[in-house]
Amino acid sequence: MENRHYTPKHSQNGQQPPRRSPTPPPSRRPAPAQTPQPNRRPSAAAPQQRTNPQQSQPSTSRRTTGGTSTQWQTTDRTAGTSTQWRMADRAAGTSTQWQTTDRTRSAPKAGAAQRQAAQPPKAGAAQRQTQPPKSAAPSRRPRTVEAEPEPPAKKPKTGCALASLYFICLFGISVCLSLVLIFSANDVLALVKTDMDIEVVVAEDTTIDGVSKQLDERGVVNYGTLFRLFNKIKGDDGTIVSAGTYTLNPSMDYSQILRALTKTTSTTSVKITIPEGYTTAQIRQTLLEGHVTSSALIDNALNSYPFKHTFLKDLKPPKANWLEGYLFPDTYEFIQDSKQPVHEVVNVMLNNFDKKYDAQIKEGAEELGLTTHEVVTIASLIEREAKEGSEFAKISGVIHNRLKNKEQFPNLQIDASLQYAVGHNNRLTDADKQLDSPYNLYIQKGLPPGPICNPGYNALYAATHPQEHGYYYYVAMPDGTHLFAKTNSQHNKNRAKADKAWAKQRN
Repeated sequence: MENRHYTPKHSQNGQQPPRRSPTPPPSRRPAPAQTPQPNRRPSAAAPQQRTNPQQSQPSTSRRTTGGTSTQWQTTDRTAGTSTQWRMADRAAGTSTQWQTTDRTRSAPKAGAAQRQAAQPPKAGAAQRQTQPPKSAAPSRRPRTVEAEPEPPAKKPKTGCALASLYFICLFGISVCLSLVLIFSANDVLALVKTDMDIEVVVAEDTTIDGVSKQLDERGVVNYGTLFRLFNKIKGDDGTIVSAGTYTLNPSMDYSQILRALTKTTSTTSVKITIPEGYTTAQIRQTLLEGHVTSSALIDNALNSYPFKHTFLKDLKPPKANWLEGYLFPDTYEFIQDSKQPVHEVVNVMLNNFDKKYDAQIKEGAEELGLTTHEVVTIASLIEREAKEGSEFAKISGVIHNRLKNKEQFPNLQIDASLQYAVGHNNRLTDADKQLDSPYNLYIQKGLPPGPICNPGYNALYAATHPQEHGYYYYVAMPDGTHLFAKTNSQHNKNRAKADKAWAKQRN
């Protein structure tokens, strides 16, 4: 093989390597066939560093055979040795690069480093370098000493603190919920509660929902809100509880308390006293306060129920206040039960009236030519006007005298009737006396349309047995008695005397 002088081409970065003494190239051998690879532009060589003139200069060589380009560079400095080979097959599109850096060893002599760098590798060696290197022992791997990276700054350990706080909160919530469940279950099921009897008075028209607070205040249950929720879930929150007195026990569970309030009837009796002269509205309120009935039931009985008593047949059909005057005042004993048929309670008072309206009263009414309704109306006026029993018959005589002399005394001028219309028992004013009402006996003639209260027996008897005298006037004194007069002039004197007495009492 002919030896030729080889001159390396310019490096990729455009710099011309320094001239070296001619070195015979290695013997050519036909390179094994390789798969053509696309031409890949070799990476630009790293910029060379300035070296001391006493140090060896880098040696760069490049050789192209067929489609294979081989380039190697050897640098020998006092600080270490650097060797770099690069082989590129443009036809096959492959590129192989090998680089070795050894700075830990002492630098070889400058002459030896120059001679070694001047010797190009043999073709066979260069071709073998293109093969992918086999797994080499750890000792043959190129070592690169790099500066150790600085350790990262320690971050604050907040993750553990947050996790601990989360578990503490979760534990606290669990404990609270457990306590709530335990105390609630104890109240609902009455597991551990005091055993004692407690009386609870339930008013009329009270629902289960409304009695919950009362049970809580009395100590029957510990949580009235929970009892209300229990009844709402069962659908009994709107159930009406019978008015009356109930004996309950905290040791009863919620179901037992509910049954005691809704499934049983109160057996507690109560005495109700209806005074003479009470109106129907006052009797209604007395029954409600005694827990005998509910407002809805008593209103229906008083205003709509068609009672079949004979003395009521001329007053039908039922209407508001149509029983006024016939609910006989007396002392009654009723059961405290808001669910009982209240018309039976009213019926007891009507039956009592029928009993007390005896033969003497009936005979007296026949002699005077009065109906039962007129007798009761006159009796109601007497009941409200007279305060002393001794004056009942005397006041009855004044009313009958005026009724017999309608032309001279067309108006009864009884204050009690007008007070019934205006709704108070205070002294009447001039404006009150101008009220347009059938109960205003200052402008209406004769009797009012009906009784103004429920009279007692004395008033009924006095209405049918009036005292005979010539009085047409009377005026009330502060002590409840009256001053009677036959003439208007005498009546005016009595009025002046009464006004003086009333003024003295007010002062």
